[in-house]
Amino acid sequence: MEPRHSIGSVVLLVATALTGLLSCATTGSPAANGVMVVRRSEDDGVSPARLPSGCRLLVAHPAVDRTELDLATTELSRERERAAAAGANVLVAREKAIVPRRDYDCPASSPITDCPPSEGAWFRVEYEDCECPAEALGELRRSRR
Repeated sequence: MEPRHSIGSVVLLVATALTGLLSCATTGSPAANGVMVVRRSEDDGVSPARLPSGCRLLVAHPAVDRTELDLATTELSRERERAAAAGANVLVAREKAIVPRRDYDCPASSPITDCPPSEGAWFRVEYEDCECPAEALGELRRSRR
C-alpha cells in the first residue's frame, strides 16, 4: 500500500519549496551584497555632499520617487546590483521628502511598517555609485551607528 499524504502536508511541502525559491531569487549577488548603503536625508543635519576623503563618485543616477514604505522595507537590491556592476562599493541614497504622510492614524513618530496599509510619505531619491578605500569604509561604518 502506498503512503498517503494529507492535503496539509502537501501544502506545507509546496510552501516550503516556494519560500526557498523566492529567497534565492531575491538574494543579491556576492558583489551586490558587498555594496554598503549610505542613506542621507536633507532633514538629518548631515551635509548631503559629504563622504570621507578618498571616496570618488563613479555614477550619479537620475532621481526617482519612492514611498516611505518601499524605502523602509527594501534592501535596494536592484540599485546595489547596478552599483556593483559599475565597480562601486558604496551606494549613496540621497532622500528628500516631497509629500508628507497623510494618514492621521499613523503619526510621523511611528515606523511606517506599523501602519498598514499606508505607504507613508513620498521621497525623491538620488542614487550615487561611489568607490571608497578601506579607511573610508570604516569611517562610514562608524558614522552609521
